[in-house]
Amino acid sequence: MSRNHQDHQASGQQENAPGDVVVFSQGDQTLVILYGDVDVRVSEDLEYAGRFSIDAGRRTVMDVRQVTMMDSVGVSFVVRLAAGLRAAGTELLLQGPSRRVSELISLVGANDLTRWLPEETQAAARVVEQS
Repeated sequence: MSRNHQDHQASGQQENAPGDVVVFSQGDQTLVILYGDVDVRVSEDLEYAGRFSIDAGRRTVMDVRQVTMMDSVGVSFVVRLAAGLRAAGTELLLQGPSRRVSELISLVGANDLTRWLPEETQAAARVVEQS
């Protein structure tokens, strides 16, 4: 799992880009950033990010703006994380836009487990990411 956000900023968004997961603890929330192809190749990193987020018991923001592809492993991660956080008394917020992720979540009927951050909140989160 990468811990260096700057590596991804330099590479940009590419089709078939290897996936990656980065987790940050920020005050009263956890930030999970997904990059590239979110598939079985990053399943262990997704499990770590999910356990960390649920164990922290705080609201979690998942940034999916740089996701180029998400298969059933990625969708399952989003659904399980959202359900686990809800059971812990908190929530999963998605930061996008990512039409791909939004369509997949709708397709599996999990819209009620997550919600998308409004655009003005997303701008504030970008400032935090860059620091």
